Amino acid sequence: MRYLFTLLFLFLIVETPKAQIEAELDSIDVTASRISTSISESGKNVSVITAEQIGEMPVQSVDDLLRSLPGININGRAGFGVQADVGVRGSTFSQVMFLLDNTPLNDPLTAHFNTNIPVALSEIAQIELIRGPASTSFGADAVGGVVHIKTKAYMMKEIEADDNLQTRTNLDISAGENNLRIIDATAGVAKKNVRFSTSFRTASSDGEQLTNPGFEEGVSSEENYNTYFDMMNLSAALSVNLGENWNWYVRSGLENRDFNARYFYTRSIVDESIEEIESRWALSALTYENNNHRSEINFSYRDVEDVFDFLPGTIPANVHQTGSLFLNGSHQYELNSDQLTSVSGSLNYMRFMIGGQLLNKQIESTDRGDHENTSWGIYGIHTMNYDFGLSMTTSLRLQFNPISDLTFLPQISAAYDLGTVNLRTSIGRAIREGDFTERYISSEIPNLTPGRNIGNPDLLPEESTTFDFGLDWTPANNLRFSPTFFYRSSSNLIDYAVTNSNNINNADNLQPNEEYFYASNISESEAIGIEFISSFTSELGTNASLRTEPGYTYIRTTSDQNTVSRYIANHPSHQVSFDLSLIVGNLSIQSQSMYNVRSEEAAVLINAEVPDQYFLTNLKVGFKPFGNNFQLYTQILNVTDTQYQEILGAPMPGRWILGGVKYGL
Repeated sequence: MRYLFTLLFLFLIVETPKAQIEAELDSIDVTASRISTSISESGKNVSVITAEQIGEMPVQSVDDLLRSLPGININGRAGFGVQADVGVRGSTFSQVMFLLDNTPLNDPLTAHFNTNIPVALSEIAQIELIRGPASTSFGADAVGGVVHIKTKAYMMKEIEADDNLQTRTNLDISAGENNLRIIDATAGVAKKNVRFSTSFRTASSDGEQLTNPGFEEGVSSEENYNTYFDMMNLSAALSVNLGENWNWYVRSGLENRDFNARYFYTRSIVDESIEEIESRWALSALTYENNNHRSEINFSYRDVEDVFDFLPGTIPANVHQTGSLFLNGSHQYELNSDQLTSVSGSLNYMRFMIGGQLLNKQIESTDRGDHENTSWGIYGIHTMNYDFGLSMTTSLRLQFNPISDLTFLPQISAAYDLGTVNLRTSIGRAIREGDFTERYISSEIPNLTPGRNIGNPDLLPEESTTFDFGLDWTPANNLRFSPTFFYRSSSNLIDYAVTNSNNINNADNLQPNEEYFYASNISESEAIGIEFISSFTSELGTNASLRTEPGYTYIRTTSDQNTVSRYIANHPSHQVSFDLSLIVGNLSIQSQSMYNVRSEEAAVLINAEVPDQYFLTNLKVGFKPFGNNFQLYTQILNVTDTQYQEILGAPMPGRWILGGVKYGL
């Protein structure tokens, strides 16, 4: 520990680059609401991962990129982006909104699929983590927070290129243990009013070989099994400036996933699950901007087929076909300081936005049946910025869904810039609607066996109110501290409760007077916590730099139930993270480390255990022998070879070594 304090002291006394950290807070625009503002004006605790950081960090998936951010917890079922559940500030994995280019990614079947990101890592320009509720701006599911992934093509869509043809290329090829092979590539061209880009990523491996508990119990003839995966996504984007004021952007793609899913969803000794997921999707944005007016229409459609085979070759697989259609329209009007002089001489600008959105979801399923529902909402957002440092955003949404009719969702956030200290606070309501699994699981299975899960089509939306208060203190240009306190109160939380079939009146496939796990609005909970984020940057000479980002999160969840549900409180109570980046000439060293303390779980029959604490670290060493466009690198994932699980039954990868080459122009 004494070495850590010595190192931190050295960070403070080394000469630092001018305004490096301050620029990050003030110059990066984010969509904490649908109105774009700088981080310092948003009133929210926002973290941004840039394309440069994505290219250098020792990770291979978006969920691993998010792991080191305070306030966010990842429960993975496998590595390399196969599948992971994401919570923010102790929320459930269903209470986080994922966006891609301003359109939702959340899957209507199950939130287990929310991190199935269908674009290459090298095509991502920016990832924004917005902590706290955002249902007012983005709709249902944005309870704990929002993860907004913005592609390079989307962020450059309204930037006019010059008359000469411009090109960009990124290629990352790597290979490693267990026959791991990864190719990640993007290419783009631009000329005057037109931009086109395409991206491709494939990742496959035989996986690690693990002992099969079913063989030991005599229910399987295979002594071992492999955690294999084979994933691919392909997408293309086009943007066209249609005259002086109009821009049209479209991106479409497809994604395939084939992976071992043993113990992903059950603790059954006979579980030999494999899963295949295919998705086809498209999104589009049409924008009009003229002086102080800006209008935007966003559209997306996604079609997903999930084939889940619990006992391959023995019983028929469950097949789920889902579709989601999203439409959002908004208009923003801005009054600048010159226009506001007569109203208030202290106002820098005032922005108004009104909008509406519609979300239609469909499913055709062998065990959940065929269903469709539509929700819609209208919203208004108002932002003011004063020259004495105060920024305020107020918003209100009227949300309609077929079960609960009309819901009012207000929110307010504020920031006050005092120079080296920026104070921020927010309070708001949010909701989360039940997915097709919670509403209809097992509803089409005749004479359902007792002890199974059964859905409830009459589930009410989960509701919550969240308050937070924090500050960003920058005592020096190279140093920042950002503590935040938050509190969330939730009701109508959805969980599975043991219920006698005689008391279930909306399912006709149950055996009389038997017990089932019935999806119900049964819980209320409170979450209280602290997030601490800090950044240190130092120049170690003319050709060397050092950056560290320590973080800490504490979360305590209580419930009105005698025992807090694993579904409601499946998060670490203490989480420590430490990111380090050291660049010396053409050599770079990047590490990502974390330490989690959480509730222990065990399932002896399948040799499964979620430890009460575990430490993880990833390391990447890169060398650029010919300048910045070409890099050779080695990654060691899980350097300490920690044996751990985050979802009971699904072992996470041990130490995994890979090497690669990266080219960008």
